[in-house]
Amino acid sequence: MNILYISNVMEFGGVEKCIIQLSNGFKKDNKVIVCTAGGPLTKELAEINIPHYTILNTDSKGPRTIIKNLNIIYKIIKDENIDIVHSHHRMTTLYCKFLSRFMKFKLIHTQHLCIEDKVKFTKFALGNIPIITVSDGAKKNLITKYGLDGKNITTIYNTVETKNSNYTIDDKLIELKNNGNFIVSQISRLVDYKGVLDFVEIANKVCKIEKNIKFVLIGSGPERDNIIKLIRKYNLDDNVFLLGNKDNIINQLKYIDLVLLCSYIEGLPLVPLEAFSQGIPVIGTNIGGTNEEIIDNVNGFLVEKRDVDTFAKKIIELYRNKEVYIKQKENSIAIFNSKFNKKMYIDNHKKYYNNIQNYEV
Repeated sequence: MNILYISNVMEFGGVEKCIIQLSNGFKKDNKVIVCTAGGPLTKELAEINIPHYTILNTDSKGPRTIIKNLNIIYKIIKDENIDIVHSHHRMTTLYCKFLSRFMKFKLIHTQHLCIEDKVKFTKFALGNIPIITVSDGAKKNLITKYGLDGKNITTIYNTVETKNSNYTIDDKLIELKNNGNFIVSQISRLVDYKGVLDFVEIANKVCKIEKNIKFVLIGSGPERDNIIKLIRKYNLDDNVFLLGNKDNIINQLKYIDLVLLCSYIEGLPLVPLEAFSQGIPVIGTNIGGTNEEIIDNVNGFLVEKRDVDTFAKKIIELYRNKEVYIKQKENSIAIFNSKFNKKMYIDNHKKYYNNIQNYEV
């Protein structure tokens, strides 16, 4: 098969990591091409010898951008003789859906988030095409909120890469660990819906009780300045640290004891899977997708959105109760290996691609 993976950008996000996983998993026996507006993770595609074509950022809806992108994508599909276009962004799916009227290829869309916006656009872009959702929560969301046909939607759980050749660890993490601290981290874009300000509120409550628990945020985004203001408001400069983006999360996790995910909306977040693969429990919000990864009181805890008091309570509980903490670490690895491993992820996509050759709607 000749496969084109297409999305908006190649930034430090879960969607982009999935594209890299799929590209790496299928490149041996297939021709794989990736097309996005670019970003730092294009270097990882180059490292695994995956060709990357560049389009304009699809956030721009101007007619010139649309026409130029359609021309670029048309040429890629034609010149590379693409059999399957697997899109990971609603706008790129719409581009390809239009082109599929004039070209012979199969189009698949993967929905990575439990979305809430653009109802009419989503129905138009995703209607009557095969869809993969990364969680049953995301599937239910498309059916109930957008009225899409559940017969066209299949859930395939994500996976993560468990090895990285970059062993450079942030100096602050090393310092905190060498000083005997229990390190709690959230790894995400610094955007509102990830609950990053809640993370600081939680740290403020915990640090009043336990002095040896430190908090680190890994990631970047528009909420960074607001986070810094909140850290200063609570005098948490010696307790909460912003480490910026990292391209080797797996190796950074070896210095982290507990992961939080304070998000208000997700699909199937990758950070818990990365944490579980390294034997690290996760305390996350009880929302669609996340609650398919975390089994409450087994490999972490589920907490309601914005409930900073319960987050703080559960952190302290795990810190003080070593027996429970060790058991959750063991469960984390076992659940990752049985439910979210790479072989299952690639095998499920292989079956899906083979079936899609005969897909009709």
